[in-house]
Amino acid sequence: MSEAEGFGLPRNEETTTEELLLSLARKHKGRGLNIKAYTKTDESTNGADWAFWFADGPWKGIGARIQAKRLFADDGAYSSLYHQSKTQKAASKASGQPTPNQCETLLTHRDGLVPLYVFYNSDGLKLSATLSAHVQLAWWHLCGFPFPSPDWGISAASALAIKKANWGKDNRPGDFQMIPWHFLVCPCCWDDRPADSSLPSLIGHGLQQLYSYSMGEDIDDVVAFGDLGLSFEPTDSAPPWVGLLREGREAEEALDEEMDRLNLKGVAIIEETEARDD
Repeated sequence: MSEAEGFGLPRNEETTTEELLLSLARKHKGRGLNIKAYTKTDESTNGADWAFWFADGPWKGIGARIQAKRLFADDGAYSSLYHQSKTQKAASKASGQPTPNQCETLLTHRDGLVPLYVFYNSDGLKLSATLSAHVQLAWWHLCGFPFPSPDWGISAASALAIKKANWGKDNRPGDFQMIPWHFLVCPCCWDDRPADSSLPSLIGHGLQQLYSYSMGEDIDDVVAFGDLGLSFEPTDSAPPWVGLLREGREAEEALDEEMDRLNLKGVAIIEETEARDD
């Protein structure tokens, strides 16, 4: 994103997400990881979520409902983190009462997917500020990860962390707890290990650790987390859109309808396979 900013060119979150999925597909082709993705072209879905399904082949998987946000270099903040749709703004103005924002909506979907924020950072990320939100982290050295690292190019935060950051109005690095993206699949980054090394187990364990890290010991956070009813265990009950995406072009119309129903901009399956190139 830094390169685009240097040329004064736009680069939105959807484009970056699609390019990252393409990069993953290239890197892992023939290496036991298969990626399928689909993006709606309807402009009315701007601001909608992505859904990822991390699977162990046809067996079990775990899903995440993702809001992607970018760091803006001009003000060093995630300026679109607090967001209300046009409909929500109109309702708020008409009633004189606050209406749900994007984070509230993300937390109330209750569709079996773990709500997650992903941040696309640039060279404008102020690492000194980011470190202030990581005073509790004592395990970063276990995988040799240095904080001043390009791995901060993508980071992740729980939706509860954004709720605690005034629903995203506190939108600068360091205003909420976040971790480098790869910590979600790196078991050596945490004090304990997942039950097994399958992709959905690694992701489920990483998401659970991220939410635990976000909560701290505040009783209100513990209650809020319990109210979400999240499960971090892989399941064999995949969302309907997973099957539709696997069917390919013949199911695109049905997939569009399902994504409209769920307010999804894009969907992706990242799954382990037994097939590998020699």
